[in-house]
Amino acid sequence: MRFAGLLISLTLTLLLSVPALGADPVYKKYESKKKDKPLLELAVDRETWTVVLYERDEVQFRAEYAADLVEHKDRSIVIGEAIRLDNSGFEISGRFIPVEDIGTLQVDANDGRGATIITFMSIDPNRKKQSFRKNRDLISYWETIVVDEDKFVRGSVVALSGEVEINGEVNGDVVAVFGDIRVGGDAVIRGDIIAINGSIKLDPESSVYGLVSSSKGDHSSRRNRARRWKKFENNTDWIGICSYDRVDGMTLGGGVTYTDGDSILPSFEATGAYAFASERWRYNLGLTQTIIRGPVPVQIGGKVFRALKSDDDRIIGDGENMIFALLVNEDWKDFYEAEGAYGFVRVGFLKWNRLEIGYLSETQNWLKANTKLWSLFGKKDFRSNFSSVPYDSLQARISDFDDARVTSLTLKLSIDSRDDEKHPQKGWYGFAAYEGSPGDWTGDFDFERTEIKLKRYQPLSRYLSVNLLAAYGRLSGSHIPLNRRFFLGGLGTLHGYRHKEFMGNEYIIISGEYRFRIPHSKISPLVQYDGGKIAIKDNRLASGQKWYGALSVGVDISQNLKIMISKRLDRDDEDTRFYARFSANPF
Repeated sequence: MRFAGLLISLTLTLLLSVPALGADPVYKKYESKKKDKPLLELAVDRETWTVVLYERDEVQFRAEYAADLVEHKDRSIVIGEAIRLDNSGFEISGRFIPVEDIGTLQVDANDGRGATIITFMSIDPNRKKQSFRKNRDLISYWETIVVDEDKFVRGSVVALSGEVEINGEVNGDVVAVFGDIRVGGDAVIRGDIIAINGSIKLDPESSVYGLVSSSKGDHSSRRNRARRWKKFENNTDWIGICSYDRVDGMTLGGGVTYTDGDSILPSFEATGAYAFASERWRYNLGLTQTIIRGPVPVQIGGKVFRALKSDDDRIIGDGENMIFALLVNEDWKDFYEAEGAYGFVRVGFLKWNRLEIGYLSETQNWLKANTKLWSLFGKKDFRSNFSSVPYDSLQARISDFDDARVTSLTLKLSIDSRDDEKHPQKGWYGFAAYEGSPGDWTGDFDFERTEIKLKRYQPLSRYLSVNLLAAYGRLSGSHIPLNRRFFLGGLGTLHGYRHKEFMGNEYIIISGEYRFRIPHSKISPLVQYDGGKIAIKDNRLASGQKWYGALSVGVDISQNLKIMISKRLDRDDEDTRFYARFSANPF
């Protein structure tokens, strides 16, 4: 037992120091294995130009110039007295690099507060220039670049002293130096758009997944693109899996993911892990293929799996739940095992919307909670699985998990206009989900489940903001499994009430949070109200049913720690409840 405690403590230390463990895989920037070497690097911001010249990977010349020393004249860019760039090549400190010696390029564009770096690479002598440049980077010197509607550029588009017009699809960045950029309504640009000493004209119907910034004031914030389903470069990643809960206990494993940035080859994920407490193997094998690119991309895919599932993912993530379990013997989720397959068609449209239609076939199994598992500071036992359900009712419903099969049609619609996925300041986020399992299908159940949720993040001033939430859910059918029922109360729903205090077939909930950020700090005091009702005894909501409400006061620190004390408003005999959230966006 002492060794087990030491092992888990070590695992927790590694988890808190390595953010990739137990979380969604981090897709790192693809590093080419080609033999191209850097020739020249231009680093440009609003005030300075930095020029670096390489020879056999060694820096031979480096100089920094004020932006007002850069001139555009006679079809040339002149920097200081020793540097000239024109359509024949680059002349730098007495050395001349002809255009023919330049192969591909790398663009590192940021959020406008630093430099945009353009690195011109040499050509691998073992590869013909024609085949190397085909369909990859487009580079123009003193000429206009036009990407037509039916064209696809795998790399970046860069124009020196020329204009850029994009109507097709670009997988990388679009950069113009001393030139303007025009982006049409059918264009898809997966990288950033940067105009240095130029302007940007962006059609609102275009799809741009990165930063838009120019020296003439055109600017939009970079979104957190790591989770965007289309914005990845070619990448193969090895990932680690580490989780801890009261059913599976410690689960350790790993896997590999591959994402094709060109959307030509299929992307896949293969993971496997072993759960020590339940003595079960977990695995997930998934494949996704883009069949239509462009403004309305279409993907098809599927996966086979054996997983520990929970419908409580909507109120707390696995990583945050694991922190509670390891530290204080608190596991907020109820679990069941599912083994089966899922196939889907996914469509992206209207810029930030996504529709997914799927077919699910899985066998459910009941797993008991291991209430005596270890935690660092906890002195109590873990609660049992589905402990909020009355004992007699729970025993009657365990048969829902005894090798019972669910076969269902699923529809998921999401909309996301938030300025940032992890730390949103403004915008909308919403989803609607439907699952239907007809009784005459091959499954053991008969139900229909619909759930809709909408969030609004609204700044009122530099320091004041309001966050709003509305959610509705409805269930119907002659045989509804327990894990598809709705629960309200406690974390993520009605704060101030016992955890999952109410169970029913239909609910409505609204929440509002008002927060004030203390100037020159990352501390935001807040007040939050939660209210709602749920059909407990009757199958449907009615006007006479009780409305439950709670008021909370708390503080948010760095948008990574939220602490609240909450009090229910419908009666006075209940204690005030304390909540701590460790997620970046717990609202």
